[in-house]
Amino acid sequence: MKKSLLVALFTIALVLPVFAAEQGTMELGVKAGIPLAQQTTLDGTWRVDYDMKTTCSVGADFFYYLDYNVAVGLGVDHIFNSRLKYAPGEPKDKIGYTNIYFQVKYNFDFDDDGYNNIYPIFQLGYGLLHADWDLSEDLPTASVENGNGVYWGIGVGTTIARYFIMELIYSFNYGSAEFSGFAEPDFEYDISTYAFKFNVGFKFDFY
Repeated sequence: MKKSLLVALFTIALVLPVFAAEQGTMELGVKAGIPLAQQTTLDGTWRVDYDMKTTCSVGADFFYYLDYNVAVGLGVDHIFNSRLKYAPGEPKDKIGYTNIYFQVKYNFDFDDDGYNNIYPIFQLGYGLLHADWDLSEDLPTASVENGNGVYWGIGVGTTIARYFIMELIYSFNYGSAEFSGFAEPDFEYDISTYAFKFNVGFKFDFY
C-alpha cells in the first residue's frame, strides 16, 4: 500500500506543472508550530501507545494558484525529536520527523482587510523518521535501523492582514524500526505517530 501511495505522489508531481504553467499567483511562506497533542504507537512484538512530551516544528510552503481560490504546492515540515512518555526509570527514546509533501487548499475569501480568508488544506507526502533510541550500555552490539514512511495531514487555516497565517493541522506519520543485537532474535516495530498541531507563520505573494 505504501508503494502505491508513493507512486501516486510522483505521478502528481509530474502532472502538476502541466496545469500550473499557464498563469496564477505564487505564494511562499515560513511557519513554526507546536503540537497541542501528540502520540506514538509501536506495533510489533506487542502494541503500545505512548504520549509524547511537547516539542516544536519549523517549515516552509510554496503554492501556485490554479485560479482565484484553488492553490496547489509543495511543503516541508521538520518536527524536532520528542521524548516518549515512559514510566520513571524506563528508556528515554525520542522520535521526530521531517515531512516533504504535496498539498492543496481552497480559499474562502472575505471582504475584510484584517481577516482575509479561511481555507481547508490537505497534505500527502513522505516522512523521514529520525529517532534516538536509548539503547542499553550493557549491549554494545545493539543497534536500530529506522525506516521512513507515508505522511498525510488535513486541517484548516486562515490569513490575517494579508501576510500572517494560522493553521490547525491533524496529521499522521508512518515508519518502522528494526532492532538487532539484543539477547532475543531481531525484531521490528511498525511506528505510527499522530499530531494535532498549531502553526503560525508569515507568507508573501509574487507573480
